[in-house]
Amino acid sequence: MNEAFDDALVEGWEPLTQGIELPDPNDAHVVAAALLGRADLIVTENVKDFPDSVLAPLGLEAVRTDAFLLDQFDLSPSGACRIVTEQAAAMRQPPVEIDQLLGRLSRSGAPVFAQRVAEALQNP
Repeated sequence: MNEAFDDALVEGWEPLTQGIELPDPNDAHVVAAALLGRADLIVTENVKDFPDSVLAPLGLEAVRTDAFLLDQFDLSPSGACRIVTEQAAAMRQPPVEIDQLLGRLSRSGAPVFAQRVAEALQNP
């Protein structure tokens, strides 16, 4: 992540965890880092542990992976397809074909996104 984004690492979040009350206290660091990093969203499959009642007053929202990626796809279908294609091409040890990558995305919480990309790639 640090290689892809210069500012991916958020430091100094530790003091903020004390004021964050979540169903799972071990998740407070995620919210603290999101706040300090000026994020708008927390992308997670574990949305139940990030309730709107806690996040909304902080200007945050928790969304599932599929919803986040579908929003990106809707903004730029060709861009999303290009990025997935580039990601597959960059995976060399071992090599990963695009259909394999889409299968991994599907199993990892983004089945609708993977299907939409597959359809877009088949019908350019």
